[in-house]
Amino acid sequence: MANKHPGTCPHCRTTVTPIILEENFVRRDKCQCTNPKCLGIVYACRSPGCDHYAKGGNAWDEELCPACTKGMSESAKPIIEKAAVVIAGLAVTAAVAKFKNEES
Repeated sequence: MANKHPGTCPHCRTTVTPIILEENFVRRDKCQCTNPKCLGIVYACRSPGCDHYAKGGNAWDEELCPACTKGMSESAKPIIEKAAVVIAGLAVTAAVAKFKNEES
């Protein structure tokens, strides 16, 4: 069987060279971790330039490896915080307006 490039397995967090179980031309190759204590199903991470692997599952296969997923969530954190402040401000404004209308 053919092997993929070395990368980090998302299941056991070790550097492995997975075995290709199902070769695909349209989708990602289905691979298996070579760590005898793991043997998890893995797929190449879809993040450009990343050489690590994403988890494969029975019903769903992850798109990104844990490192890329974490990086995405950290880069989105400031945007989410700003949006939360705006939403909270709008909620307070709406509550005050409603309170003033009820007093009238």
